[in-house]
Amino acid sequence: MASMLGTTCILQAVLLVTIAGTAAAQTTWSRVGSFRFDWNGRSKVKVILEHPEPWNHFGDFTRIRILVPGEKPFVLNTDSAWENFREDAANISPQMLKRKNLVPSNYVLAADASSDARTVLILFGYAVASSPGSLDVIELPLTGGPRVVLHRNELGLRTLTDLDSDGLAELVTFPCVSQTWGNDLLTYDPYNIYKLGIGPGEKAQISIPLSQSYNLAHYYGWAGINCSEKLAVVQHPPGGGKPKIMPAERAEALMTHHSSDSNQKLKH
Repeated sequence: MASMLGTTCILQAVLLVTIAGTAAAQTTWSRVGSFRFDWNGRSKVKVILEHPEPWNHFGDFTRIRILVPGEKPFVLNTDSAWENFREDAANISPQMLKRKNLVPSNYVLAADASSDARTVLILFGYAVASSPGSLDVIELPLTGGPRVVLHRNELGLRTLTDLDSDGLAELVTFPCVSQTWGNDLLTYDPYNIYKLGIGPGEKAQISIPLSQSYNLAHYYGWAGINCSEKLAVVQHPPGGGKPKIMPAERAEALMTHHSSDSNQKLKH
């Protein structure tokens, strides 16, 4: 009996130490910013931006909390970090930087996606080299709490505009950043067009037809929605003409041959 009591006491002590250790290990959060605004017909919505302590990493915050009166708190965390979108580390286009932000923040961009004031909140990740960083788009439906309608670990935002004249803006995005190499060749990095759902809070979906038409009008051509280092954009084809997209090996051979011919002509 004494042995059993001793064992019980030891187990209780271990449990208390474990609980105490867990409590001590709980994350301490530091507030980066907060603001209130009326969102999609819901008043006094509060947004809180935070990062854990200690914090010595890239980026500005890793957690967003959204408090909508009458709803459960919305909490979204990222494995990396979100960035002040007015800093160079955020991959946002000059067009979007010029757009009026509907909330008083440099960390969250709020923009109308339709003429009837359907507002989305956009968070930008930390961009590194050829990676544009993450992109998160949050909407508040007519009922219920906020929802993430688009998340990609690597996606930059060029603009938000209505491409098909249906009254709802599309997200013009880029999943990669172009890289250049010999003879002004570029990797193939097309724009991806995402359509928001018909109703607020519905998932955004990529549109291949809109992506194709947008790239034909605003890029060097079209070879599908995926970025590829096996494809190259020949910006200055031999003999002139518009830029061409072709297999990278063929592009390199073409431009090397053209460069060699040009050098031979110069010698003579």
